[in-house]
Amino acid sequence: MRNTYIIFCLFMCVLFISCTKDEATKTEIYNQKANELIFQTLKENKCNCILEIPKETMVEISNAENPKYDIRTMLKNQLKAKTNANLDSLINVSKKFKLDIEKIKLNKIKIVSLENIKNIKKGNDSITLKMCKNGIISIQKPIFDENYKKAVFEYNYTFTCLRLLPTPIYELKKDKWIRTEK
Repeated sequence: MRNTYIIFCLFMCVLFISCTKDEATKTEIYNQKANELIFQTLKENKCNCILEIPKETMVEISNAENPKYDIRTMLKNQLKAKTNANLDSLINVSKKFKLDIEKIKLNKIKIVSLENIKNIKKGNDSITLKMCKNGIISIQKPIFDENYKKAVFEYNYTFTCLRLLPTPIYELKKDKWIRTEK
């Protein structure tokens, strides 16, 4: 009986370690691809300022802004997610997103806090506006298909009411993210 218990414990440890490693790998790949897309967007827009990225997922933000819009169906169709569980796994990996701070510093990009935005609106922060002459881009964490060849990615300039509709879809072609017309 004791040997069976020991074997069971060893099996559970191996299973737990392999699941944790797989999850870490998914997060690393997600972070790499998300940072590639974000930095490409900043470069293409000649923008050196980014609003701090919200902790919420694109789905959570969309549901809060417009509860009547069915973003899940759009994501499921665009990313070819077969089931809701599959879609949830694509969305959930974005919850662990980490912006590449080293690349931020290297490219001299300023992260603008929500506090800075409040001060700008009150007229108390002209320094940030001088540093961000090309505007401040507000970015939502992208959601990728399971092969990281397609992404749903939304961004806009702070202080505008403009929104890209339909939500932009990007495809990875020759190591560059290309916006597709859908």
